[in-house]
Amino acid sequence: MPANETRIPTHVAIIVDGNRRWARQRLMPASLGHKAGFERLKEITRYAVGERGVHVLSLYVFSTENFARDAKEVGYLMDLFANNFRTIADEMNERGCQVLFSGRRDGLQQRVLDAMDYMMDLTKDNKKGIVNFCLNYGSHAEITDAVRAIAGEVKEGRLDPAAIDERTIESHLYRDLPPVDLMIRTSGEERLSNFLLWQCAYAEFYFTPTLFPDFDKASFDEALAEYARRDRRMGGNTKKK
Repeated sequence: MPANETRIPTHVAIIVDGNRRWARQRLMPASLGHKAGFERLKEITRYAVGERGVHVLSLYVFSTENFARDAKEVGYLMDLFANNFRTIADEMNERGCQVLFSGRRDGLQQRVLDAMDYMMDLTKDNKKGIVNFCLNYGSHAEITDAVRAIAGEVKEGRLDPAAIDERTIESHLYRDLPPVDLMIRTSGEERLSNFLLWQCAYAEFYFTPTLFPDFDKASFDEALAEYARRDRRMGGNTKKK
């Protein structure tokens, strides 16, 4: 059953996990698990932002550490990003939603960068929602890059160290987005794995054993329903949305 419409989170983040295990359980190669995961990703993206009213959806699709995987698997994922993710951008553009990418560009193949730039340019003026793909992303790297950028501004005399506050750091992260309200991780693992550590300071966590290729609309609604039941005080005495 859909969650209470008044308690839909503004920013939902999903750690997309379980594609390889899904394939392994079916005696399939990992590539088919990633393909199934991509099809589910399209469905959840369309449903969360287009139908359920989530304003920002951040998706952890490839971490900086994932480059340590088998070269063939990494190559397949890069093909997936370069060739197939444009279909999501085309659909999000039709719905008036913006597509963003968070992560380091260094290390990504030019064809992947070209696809990313195409998707962001196509949707840059859209205002109805945001889909934020976290690709070659790591939160430690993000915070390190933010600190480096702030230090550069201080060195150049453009920023007074005494003026640095939380908002300064937030504005130097890869994307200046609202804090995460609901963090979902599929596949049964119960850790953040270096994902949006700053942004998840007061997020509600939802862990499910469901492997991502099986995480359908009903599964997403279950996560929203659980979020709606949570009492979000954020350190204070007043319930927050």
